[in-house]
Amino acid sequence: MGRRLLLLAAVTTTAAFTATTSGAAVPASQTTWAAQANKVCVVWLAKVKQELGSPVTAAQLYSFAVKAKALESQEYGVLAQIPSRTDSGTAALAAMKVDIAEVGSAITAWNNGNAALFVQILKKYLNDGRAKSAFAIAGANKCG
Repeated sequence: MGRRLLLLAAVTTTAAFTATTSGAAVPASQTTWAAQANKVCVVWLAKVKQELGSPVTAAQLYSFAVKAKALESQEYGVLAQIPSRTDSGTAALAAMKVDIAEVGSAITAWNNGNAALFVQILKKYLNDGRAKSAFAIAGANKCG
């Protein structure tokens, strides 16, 4: 939790202002959002790889889905805090929210005893490129 707060503070501080030659602070440019998002996503991708592993059994897939939803929700929270977001950045975050809801639906299916629907939704979630495409359009190609 402490590393996450430090990361959020660093991203927010760095993205919030850029120094001019006169030393005065001015709002960051819109392209700064994508650069900062890329930095955040690289860190979160490493966390995902470390924490999720390679699930094989249905129980492992369920655990994977629960962890993936939590990690993606936390990453979304950090990305949403980056200032000077472009319209395409907002669209990318919206696509990410769809992904989070989708994996949440898979978890609900499992909790309701519908393993077949769980697998169907989880496959869709894992193979869906909407968020990746939306982040690429926003210039944050390390996200999604």
